[in-house]
Amino acid sequence: MRKASSRGDAGKNSVRYWRSRLIHRPYLFPGSTAAEKHFAVRIDHAGSGYFFPLDTDDADLASERARMIYQTVVAEGWDAVRRQFPRELIIGFEWCSKPVMWTYTTVHTLTGNARPDRPHPPNANARRVLVVESDPGIRRALVWCLEQQEGLASAECDSAEAFAAALKTHKPHWVALNRNLASAIGFKTPGFLGPIQPGVLGITYSASPDGDSLFVATPGGAGGYLLKRVEPAKMFRFIVDGADRLPPSANDLLLRVQSYFQEVLRPFSGRDAVEVAKLTRRELEVLALLSKGYLDKEIAAELGISNWTVHNHVKKIFERLKVRSRTEAVVKFLEK
Repeated sequence: MRKASSRGDAGKNSVRYWRSRLIHRPYLFPGSTAAEKHFAVRIDHAGSGYFFPLDTDDADLASERARMIYQTVVAEGWDAVRRQFPRELIIGFEWCSKPVMWTYTTVHTLTGNARPDRPHPPNANARRVLVVESDPGIRRALVWCLEQQEGLASAECDSAEAFAAALKTHKPHWVALNRNLASAIGFKTPGFLGPIQPGVLGITYSASPDGDSLFVATPGGAGGYLLKRVEPAKMFRFIVDGADRLPPSANDLLLRVQSYFQEVLRPFSGRDAVEVAKLTRRELEVLALLSKGYLDKEIAAELGISNWTVHNHVKKIFERLKVRSRTEAVVKFLEK
């Protein structure tokens, strides 16, 4: 294992360092073994970072596990860590881009060969969904989400090169694919519901390490941003609910999506507007720039203030809007 290259790296090799950074995450993934009191930790290295569920409420054991994950990424790289350790990710399904209408949920990648049991027996009439994802941990997590819904069956494809054969073998009604693979398989409308071939609809998703990264992944310049958190086991509800034929057309499904967002936003829009109105002029300026995807340092430069002042404004925005992330704050701002 390589030696630490700096004093900061040396600090990260101590259990004490990681103990001070243990947290409890507000969102759990029922497909994993993590529990509400279990610790998690954020690990950053070489420009990338993730939250890792540590699967224990023992602070000493959690700190040791965090150190082991960090040492693995330093010595072997992120690919090795992704194979060996569960990560917390946010999956955002891209139903429409103008306006942006996404549902999103938190999952833990499922590592190893174990596959969770499905709660419903296989059904010959189930709608088959082909998950096209190169990361096996993400792929298994999405399969778990699919198999929680009665009437759905899953199939897996691990690469763009294997897609044509998987399409022929599994004959899916739906294809759910990582947007990074869309162009490689010839799907020309990432971000929108669309046909893969006659009788097969495609939907793309983004996998992000946190809510802020998810919002940055949304397309800029849209007329509105409607992002709704859903339970992992209900992530694919649009594929099942209210359909009267197999599969519904893209237009039919888009109407169902639009109706869903109108219903979930109606009880909250007035309250959100009141909360946004409580922000100061400077906080509104910071939030407006956040909504455009600006980073803290870019906001500081734009407004002529320090990075630390921006950080304090963001903290106050969280408190006033009663949110936990920049994504949630921006969504409230754009939906006011």
